[in-house]
Amino acid sequence: MNATKANPLITTKGMLSLYRQIEDRLREEISCGNFKEGDLVPSEFELADRYGVSQGTVRKAILNLTQQGIFYRKQGKGTFVVFQKTGPEKYKNFRFVNGLDTNLLDVNTSFKRVKVVRANAEVAEALNMPNGASVIHFERTGRFGEAGRLHTISFLPHHMHRGLERYTAEDFKKNTLWKLQEIYFGIHIENREEFISALVADEETARLVGTVQGAAVLRIEVRLTTGDGTAVEYRRTHIHLGRMKYYRRFLNSTRVENALK
Repeated sequence: MNATKANPLITTKGMLSLYRQIEDRLREEISCGNFKEGDLVPSEFELADRYGVSQGTVRKAILNLTQQGIFYRKQGKGTFVVFQKTGPEKYKNFRFVNGLDTNLLDVNTSFKRVKVVRANAEVAEALNMPNGASVIHFERTGRFGEAGRLHTISFLPHHMHRGLERYTAEDFKKNTLWKLQEIYFGIHIENREEFISALVADEETARLVGTVQGAAVLRIEVRLTTGDGTAVEYRRTHIHLGRMKYYRRFLNSTRVENALK
């Protein structure tokens, strides 16, 4: 996404204070890939000159973003974009293994399309929204292992993700969806629910996951919510596993007991 087009001019008019506008501008710099994870952020003087505001305004915006965990300061070095570790336990959406090997297979996903649609009854119920409400439809395909294929669609409340429909495949090479939600849209996901079922592929599903009609297909539905229970994403994925398996590991008996409750 072009950063200049994505960012409105800093203005003294409107409801947002100047430092809040600078915060938003810095979030957009990250979301469009101008500032990447681990990058050194330009100095307060440089940012003040870039945005046409005082250094004090920039300093307050950076302090707020630091307190939110988006930036961090190194004494004598400057301010950096926080590097988020994307380990498999926290962020791996698809947990596939080959046989009884516990090493998770890499899933290569490709952007297909993103658009605004009206929620049908299933999506509306999952997101706790009215039927016909405006949602983002974010569609991807993926491959893993020798023959694994998947097709996934995320549905997101449009009012919480305004502008996401303008993102392109190139934008999504720079950022994962969860990073955009956390950094740019300010959405903090706390809870994840998974619903797993098996089904016989109809003609359309078979085409999407590269198998034949009547083949066994895994269906994983995911609902993500904030700490207060607000639904922010409903994801529906169909998977042709081939000879691969879906893998989960529980580290101790307490987690197993909690998972079975």
